[in-house]
Amino acid sequence: MYAANVEQPPATAPAAARPRLVCGRPIRRVMFFGKNMSRTRCTGALVDGLAGHGLDIRWINYATVRRWLRPGLAHAWVRRRFQRFRPDMVMVFCRDLPLPLLQEFGRTTPVVLWMEEALHDLCPEHVEYMRHASLVCVSNPTRMPMLKEQGIERVEFLMSGFSPRFHHPERATPRRDVVFIGGPGQRGQRVELLARVSRHFDTEIYGVGWEEWAARYPELRVRPPVKARGFRHLCASSRIVLGLNQFNDDALYFSNRTWLSLACRGFHLTHYVPGLETVLRDGVHLAWYHDADECLEKIDHYLKDATARERIAAAGCELAHAKHQYYHRVGRVLELVEGRTTSASLSLSERLASRAPLNGHADGHLNGHANGHLNGHGSVQATRSTP
Repeated sequence: MYAANVEQPPATAPAAARPRLVCGRPIRRVMFFGKNMSRTRCTGALVDGLAGHGLDIRWINYATVRRWLRPGLAHAWVRRRFQRFRPDMVMVFCRDLPLPLLQEFGRTTPVVLWMEEALHDLCPEHVEYMRHASLVCVSNPTRMPMLKEQGIERVEFLMSGFSPRFHHPERATPRRDVVFIGGPGQRGQRVELLARVSRHFDTEIYGVGWEEWAARYPELRVRPPVKARGFRHLCASSRIVLGLNQFNDDALYFSNRTWLSLACRGFHLTHYVPGLETVLRDGVHLAWYHDADECLEKIDHYLKDATARERIAAAGCELAHAKHQYYHRVGRVLELVEGRTTSASLSLSERLASRAPLNGHADGHLNGHANGHLNGHGSVQATRSTP
């Protein structure tokens, strides 16, 4: 499920060997491990979020280091940089740091894992890897009880986000009715709906893995995948940016394309997931549908109402930039690691039932912060850090 190569993990670490969560001092230096991810820019956006808090960052792409050096030398090279930099916190995207180094660094430094995955098909090695982290941040909150049952005690729900350096509004003349940006899904679950949409509306698909499906469904107009610049242009030049999640039954787990589309001021029509109304409002920040028939109805409705599309896209973009950048997600991580706050005690079902905001944040939005800033920080100038 994850691309990083790791050595076979040992048995579960004893409780005494578990890394600590609280740093005990303000975080100033962060060592970040992650691949480049040139299409989605997810890792670069996380680094921008860290930099926005004024942190000194060292970004290491271990996969690149290992290509240039043998595994043993790669370990030694990374270890030397860790010892020289002396970070206050280590942040790892998915499993982009070998387990032996994660265990070693975790003895002295809080290690945070960032997991933007559905977590439906975890193998024992993945679970064991997460047990050795100080904090595991997941974007699918419905999997948290399972993770805690597996001995992963420090789990926090944080949605994905974006960086305005990569995803921001552009202006362009609309040239298509509907665009979908992404793949067909692990089991091709997006194909049937997109084929139906394509039969009725001017639709283009940008992504990888469509060769087999395009041959079977000639109505699908598939184009090559795009990077951040192309994503921005597609949002600006499409009347509707369609959202199709891998899974639609997990509360508050939805594609990161939602935030990317809103950040680029695209009018986003996406599949509803339970609890979505606690974050975004239908007809205000975006629009949603529950099944294929409703999807077609809403496409037809909104194609006839350009004023509504523009109003909704503008409100969604404003909310995304004000409260849902990776800058805001990172602020929550810093609160936890520095010991300035603790995880909310209410269960997800209780919070959804009461519409109470997760993580104790105000104004009815999960992970949302007033005026787009965390912990009383004012406006900050994000600096760049490259691997």
